[in-house]
Amino acid sequence: MNFNLIIKTVLIMSSIAFFTACSGGQKSGSSKDNERSMLMDQANQALSDLTYSPYGKGWRYKNVVVPPGDFTKWSGQFKAQIVQAIDQVGDGFQLQVTGHTCSIGPRNEEPANNKKGNVWYSEQRAKAVYNALIKQGIPAEKMVFKGVADDEPMPTKTPQDQLNRRVTFKIIEAAGE
Repeated sequence: MNFNLIIKTVLIMSSIAFFTACSGGQKSGSSKDNERSMLMDQANQALSDLTYSPYGKGWRYKNVVVPPGDFTKWSGQFKAQIVQAIDQVGDGFQLQVTGHTCSIGPRNEEPANNKKGNVWYSEQRAKAVYNALIKQGIPAEKMVFKGVADDEPMPTKTPQDQLNRRVTFKIIEAAGE
């Protein structure tokens, strides 16, 4: 093989490797997007085991009230963890406060025959904790809430277990970002 051909081949291969390495981050998004995604994943890992339910026992069936004394005690232990997660990801992200129910009762999205369903109860629980966090000083614009009924039961509990009646937290991208 010709020595000049070997040098040209090496230079071409090196150039391809260089341009591929330099543009590699552009294919899956900018490095800033990757960094933001990594920060969101880290924040969610820190929040993954964090839940709230009155007195750590799960809400009583059809109850949506956050006991002030219990929440104050809970937030004294966990508010810093929530604030740190929100601060870690910065602008463009929000804390999603998600309400859950057990599988007892109707799911219905809208009240039927004057009976509210699990979707309504889960959303009201999330909204109650959202409002309690606002009272604890967390800015409303840094949070959203939603209810998921019994769609996300705890993996270690039966679907009917009262401990499924809880509120969980995770960081999501803000709408419109």
